[in-house]
Amino acid sequence: MSFLVHALAFVLIAGLVAAAGLAVAFFITRSYLRRHWRLLRGHVVTRGLLAGVAVLAAGRERYAGRATPEELSRGTAARVRRRMWSAVEDAEIAVAHASSHDAPVADLPSVCRRLHAVADDLDRLLRLERRLPRDTARPESVRRQVAEVIGAARDVQAAALQAGGEAAQPRVRDLAHQARDEVELVSAALSRLRSLSQPR
Repeated sequence: MSFLVHALAFVLIAGLVAAAGLAVAFFITRSYLRRHWRLLRGHVVTRGLLAGVAVLAAGRERYAGRATPEELSRGTAARVRRRMWSAVEDAEIAVAHASSHDAPVADLPSVCRRLHAVADDLDRLLRLERRLPRDTARPESVRRQVAEVIGAARDVQAAALQAGGEAAQPRVRDLAHQARDEVELVSAALSRLRSLSQPR
């Protein structure tokens, strides 16, 4: 019995020492990386790499915004899947935002659910297409359906944004009027203070 107690005590102490050592190593490594990251961040090469990554990301966003659904449905299966889900998620976010602000979204939430279900089916087909040999012709019907889903998602997103903008307009107008009134009150108060501070 005493052997078991000693063994448990040893295991407990060893675990505590190991945990303390890991914690110390974590904080030391983090402070080291932070200190050296500050030095690296100002370096010309690091700045150039970060700027290049930002330019590439901005270029991809501009391409996705300008490209037609047919253009977005071309390319590798993995890339087409990402583009399709990005369009569906953008539509869902726009509808959820408009609905949370009491905008008239009609049956758009239901349309989003159906879009999500159809995109899920097409996603499975694109995964299967990815496993085809390189020299095998890809079925164009799947890509056409992906283009239709992307186009429908964009239409839903545009309608939700329009509804959200119309719903937000009264609040924005009231805020602008209130701000204008407050600015006029402050200007009048300042004018009165200046008139009182002038020597008679």
